Amino acid sequence: MRNSQLPLPLWIAVFGLVLSISIVLSPSAGAATRLDSKRFAAIALDATTGEVLYARDADAQRYPASLTKVMTLYLAFDALDRGDLKLSDPVIISPRAAARPPSKLGLPAGQRLTVQEAINILVVKSANDVATALGETLAGNEGAFARQMTARAKALGMNHTVFRNASGLPDPGHVSTARDLAILARAFLRDHPDDYRVFDQEQTTFRGRLIPGHNALLRRPGIDGFKTGFTNASGFNLLTSGARDGHRIIAVVLGGRTARGRDLFMRDLMRASFASLTVRDAGLEVKVASLLDADYAPLTVHPSLDRAKAEPAPEPRAQATLGDQIPSSSAPPKWWIQVGAFSSADRGQARLRDVRDRHPRHFGDAPEQLERIDGLYQARFASVSAGQAKAACALLTAEGDRCMVTSNP
Repeated sequence: MRNSQLPLPLWIAVFGLVLSISIVLSPSAGAATRLDSKRFAAIALDATTGEVLYARDADAQRYPASLTKVMTLYLAFDALDRGDLKLSDPVIISPRAAARPPSKLGLPAGQRLTVQEAINILVVKSANDVATALGETLAGNEGAFARQMTARAKALGMNHTVFRNASGLPDPGHVSTARDLAILARAFLRDHPDDYRVFDQEQTTFRGRLIPGHNALLRRPGIDGFKTGFTNASGFNLLTSGARDGHRIIAVVLGGRTARGRDLFMRDLMRASFASLTVRDAGLEVKVASLLDADYAPLTVHPSLDRAKAEPAPEPRAQATLGDQIPSSSAPPKWWIQVGAFSSADRGQARLRDVRDRHPRHFGDAPEQLERIDGLYQARFASVSAGQAKAACALLTAEGDRCMVTSNP
């Protein structure tokens, strides 16, 4: 056990978190094998305020693929709200709809399903034939429906979007952007809050047949909706929303090389976005991009914090970089970031050793303490201030880790 009196700056306390966000935008970390730089675009925003938390090529036009179907469903729910459509109304598969390429339900021309069934099939199966048939039901023909889609997009502020069909099947003029698709998602949550839950379906049944969905992220805690998409021209796309700790995030990722690569980036984009807002709640700031890039970004006091109550910042260290040794301090640390309490010293030391072993460059010599209190061995790192300790814990907690702030008497 080591009981150091060296103060621990925040960058050491949170570096394990920073590195745990594994998908980054630099080729050295493998993102080049997961995301196509020519097709990639992404954005994350706070669904409540509309604040953009992260953006990369967010206004570059891309092919939205089946994310198009979110607008198809948006207009369908508009019609339901107006009373122009009922969930029990029939949707008839036309010859044009039946001829649409997969993904499709595969009903022959002349067959019908209800609007409710069509909605579920669009969300889960992403069936192009059903999308066409629903658009025809709403506007008479798919071309007219696409024009309605585009007009609605413009009204919502989706200024770089043009729809040519109801499904997202390839068309050179059928384009959108990551930002526009996030605007659409936010509008859906605002205008159809009760209907949004339809997107939280991992499977559905149709005439006794179980139909599995494509959206693997729905299995992750806090993620509760929206849509996947893919064409050869678009790459693997994903529109996601989720809620945690009083915040809702909307995120769009376009142009993944694989579904898994797209999902991994989205997972980490959502995780970093929630972490950023959680830290802000503690009165400090860390940018989403700095977490994704695994670069150190110093935490600064957020303008909403009462600066009269803020603790003085520690003296800056010239040329301090990750891995630098920190000069000794004569004063013992007052604040501690506790990462666990264990029934044995071996288990507590194993927890500290695990952190050091996974990140030896940055935790190998990190100041730490293992102290027995009330029969439990408390494993903790030192911090230079209460504010930084709370911020570090906020980040770790946002990542699902256990953490608490303690202080010396």
